[in-house]
Amino acid sequence: MMELTLPTHITKVFTFLEGLDLPAWLVGGCLRDLLLGREPKDWDFATPCTPEEVRDKLRGAGVRLWETGLKHGTLTFRMYGVSYEITTFRRDGPYEDYRRPKWVEYTTSLREDLARRDFSVNALAYSRKDGLTDPFGGMEDMRRKLIRAVGSPHDRLHEDALRILRGIRFAGSLGFALEGSLASAMVEKGGLLEKISRERLASELKAMLLLPSPRPALELLAETGMWAYLAPEMTRTIGFDQGSSHHHLSLYDHLLRTVESLPPQLELRLAALFHDVAKPSVMSEDEAGKKHYHGHDRAGAEMAAGILNRLRFSHAVRNRVVLLVRSHMLHLRRPDDGALRRVISGLPKPREDALEQVLLLQKADLMASRYTEKSMAVYDEFARRCHEVLESGCPLDVADLAVKGEELEGLGIAPADRGAALKALLAEALADPARNQRQILLELLAPYRG
Repeated sequence: MMELTLPTHITKVFTFLEGLDLPAWLVGGCLRDLLLGREPKDWDFATPCTPEEVRDKLRGAGVRLWETGLKHGTLTFRMYGVSYEITTFRRDGPYEDYRRPKWVEYTTSLREDLARRDFSVNALAYSRKDGLTDPFGGMEDMRRKLIRAVGSPHDRLHEDALRILRGIRFAGSLGFALEGSLASAMVEKGGLLEKISRERLASELKAMLLLPSPRPALELLAETGMWAYLAPEMTRTIGFDQGSSHHHLSLYDHLLRTVESLPPQLELRLAALFHDVAKPSVMSEDEAGKKHYHGHDRAGAEMAAGILNRLRFSHAVRNRVVLLVRSHMLHLRRPDDGALRRVISGLPKPREDALEQVLLLQKADLMASRYTEKSMAVYDEFARRCHEVLESGCPLDVADLAVKGEELEGLGIAPADRGAALKALLAEALADPARNQRQILLELLAPYRG
């Protein structure tokens, strides 16, 4: 029998459950991660006892308990400062929506419970009495660094199409390969992702992007053709030759390298993924055959907004990504002082954070290109000027003006005109901060007085 080194709190839980005559097995991802020497994020147990039996025994022992998934046999309990789920062994009924079974049926067979799981590396169980149970070769697949379906890959993916993206995420996260028949089934069944809610698809894409190293999973999305169902706009970037002396990578490889070099912030990595998505759409060639991508930053911002709207990302995430994509070429335009102040004035608050993300994306984009000392110097100069504006104390909001909004009524300016009046004053102050003086601004308000 294989012995497994368990965290102290799990050993205590096992001892406690044994004292209640409540047999339990560690199952799923937490066990997989333990066996791989990784830190589990969640802890899941399985038991042959019915949910009612589990509930009564835990409550009788004074354990805090939540009926989080009772209709599927799952309860959540908390001990030693950690939450755990415990689920009754079950077999699944037919899947009618390509996501969840129509019904579940409880069983006392551990093998039946493991047989309904997605991949062999997740179809493992461990108890202190019986040791490791591995009926589908999950340990061997971990040794081989392979993601393989439990049983028929076509059946597993037809039951729950989201397993396509989960399998890709697991492979990318663990550094494993997709077993050949599973990869083929993913390609054949990819269209079933259209049956899955946009929110679920977005959740999987988010999880991939926030991996410490997201590139392997993103490469598998391209290799299996899954971008056609997540964001078809991305398919044109795969293998696209940018035809530029500034870029030595294909467009998709450039996007992945940009993503990979950024910290795991969702908006930042989404922006990196989509920052050049419009290049194939806006490409033109001059008489010498040189490719140009005029306006790809603005077009890319619109395309990114469309993608994120379809995938039901929040408005806050969408707006920040759009801002970043639209701004990723700004340093190359070398805006004059007034234009730079207008740009920084338009950043969402806190402006320091937004500016940091803009600069991080610009530098990551540059580092994923064939950059030169000159191009890096252009970026450094732009970053220096941006920080100077923030630190200068120059007016960036109407609240910074020498004439305040509450004064406009006394100055005889109609309510309908006050917004435009303040906007005009701010524009003047951004163009030349020295003009942010009360007398000068009062003179500028003359056309707005009744």
